[in-house]
Amino acid sequence: MVKDYRKKVGSETGGIKLYHNLKTEMTNQDINIGRDKFYDFLRSNGLLIKKRKNYVTTTNSNHLFRKYKNIVKDQVPTRPEQLWVSDITYIKTENGHNYLALVTDAYSKQVMGYKLDNHMRTSLCSDALAMAVKNRKYPNEKLIHHSDRGFQYCNPKYTDFAESTHRPEIG
Repeated sequence: MVKDYRKKVGSETGGIKLYHNLKTEMTNQDINIGRDKFYDFLRSNGLLIKKRKNYVTTTNSNHLFRKYKNIVKDQVPTRPEQLWVSDITYIKTENGHNYLALVTDAYSKQVMGYKLDNHMRTSLCSDALAMAVKNRKYPNEKLIHHSDRGFQYCNPKYTDFAESTHRPEIG
């Protein structure tokens, strides 16, 4: 019954949908089974489908670049441009994944800089930081730059650029 149903509607039909769609047919055939027992049946007969990975990993902290200490742990910013937080996320499109690097002011939640591209190279993050530096309103104030310590943010190309453009503390 399960194999026939999956042939008809698609092999990727998961257990919950399968149970609800087959419940009437099972009742008509005097098969009285609850959802949990149905799952046990699927499992014991190798009929469960594997969950698809629906995310893209954007952080690789397993690298040989210098990893800066986290100097912002348990700190709350008290003014704009005291703490910038950088990160990369992905955006799924028809043509695959694109990556968005953001530099956000932790106090105001304002996006100070961003860059969207189809790669996760260090230049993606550097371009976002360059935009953020251009958008600074308080360039003479002390600034801490924080990231997840992924390879893009620890790459000397990025840290040298960050230190030369706005002399932040990096952590």
